[in-house]
Amino acid sequence: MEVAIVILAAGKGTRMKSSRPKILHDLGGFPLYYHTLNTSQKLQPDRHLMITGDDKKQILTSLDRFDYDPEIVVQEQQLGTGHAVKCALDHLSGFDGMVVVLYGDTPFVRKETLVRLIAKTTKSKPISFLGFQTQNPGNYGRLILDDEETIARIIEHKDLQPGEEAITLCNSGIVCGKSGILRHLVAQLDTRNASGEYYLTDIAELAKRGNLGCSVTICAEEETIGINTQEDLALAEGVFQQNKRREMLENGVSLQSPETTFFSLDTDIHNDVVIEPNVFIGTGVKIKSGARIRAFTYLEGCIIGENSVIGPFTRVREGTTIGENCHIGNFVEIKMADIKAGTKASHLTYIGDAEIGENTNIGAGTIFCNYDGIHKHKTMIGNDSFIGSNTLLISPIKVGNNAMTAAGSVINKNVPDGALGISRSKQKNIEGFTKIRQSRK
Repeated sequence: MEVAIVILAAGKGTRMKSSRPKILHDLGGFPLYYHTLNTSQKLQPDRHLMITGDDKKQILTSLDRFDYDPEIVVQEQQLGTGHAVKCALDHLSGFDGMVVVLYGDTPFVRKETLVRLIAKTTKSKPISFLGFQTQNPGNYGRLILDDEETIARIIEHKDLQPGEEAITLCNSGIVCGKSGILRHLVAQLDTRNASGEYYLTDIAELAKRGNLGCSVTICAEEETIGINTQEDLALAEGVFQQNKRREMLENGVSLQSPETTFFSLDTDIHNDVVIEPNVFIGTGVKIKSGARIRAFTYLEGCIIGENSVIGPFTRVREGTTIGENCHIGNFVEIKMADIKAGTKASHLTYIGDAEIGENTNIGAGTIFCNYDGIHKHKTMIGNDSFIGSNTLLISPIKVGNNAMTAAGSVINKNVPDGALGISRSKQKNIEGFTKIRQSRK
């Protein structure tokens, strides 16, 4: 049977107290909605919809970063989850398959859980809600069962009666149903509740009245974490990092201080990598086997080769590839550079817009002057070369193979293979200057 995924993402998120739409806040370096989109795409759905509000343009701009291209449906008025699903079903006119309703602010639901949810949706029970047990139900709606797996009704938190707050089986909001049945039930929703909205959860009771079974699929509480406030987002980031650290350790990565190491959703680290304390890894980072990332290093958008040592106190920025057996040391910043095997930049250096060959040494204090105030320019350095300390390389420029620059030089002309580039004033010594100076005190 065909499957359509519907991601509800039209909520204003006022409790975030931010001008940015809630689902565009980052978790693990990626927008909240991306986590749901990425997981649901693994089901290979036939249709993929995202329901948005008046923030459609911002969401489309964000989506441009990624390969996914969901169908965007605008919910002109935010009249509740039931109304949002009605908008989706109207857009799915003619679709006769299974519809799975997810949320853009609920990022941890797993593919395996969604597979179970879909499998639980049968002829006799054509609607299935995702529920969870918790000792702290808070503001979640409660699931009232007829028997072990059949839902009689779902009560939103605002509508709970005395005694019902003690119920620990809660509704995640995620639901799966056959499209025809969903259309039939959603059409019957009304706004007679504490919020004056169309509650999607009311379809459970409507299904019971119509002699349609409504089942519950139980998942881990962690999968249902929703984000409504900045505090929720911070707590979710903590959960994400704990899960990612566990994944890294299980895959053979050594973390000397897991609690001070931070990853992104797409972090790719091979086994036998050692990561020292206080390391932040942004998006787009790949670290190959045997590398060591030393303390207080910040990585983003880069590839680190086998057996290379990065840090301490190093920043490697987007567009950088560092080959195997390289050493990038303390207080070095690199951006948009391709650095070949065996090359070293041990301290106090800026490398930007560069190609550096194999087994080259970049001396302390070297600056690649790549920006003229309008345009960026490239520096190219060959194999087996030596850049002396405190060299300024004025791009665009080429330094050949087995070439050198003298310490303290400002290099603005190409240096041929095997040559020494030197550009500095001739030293002049003033005899007796110290004695003359002291006599003036």
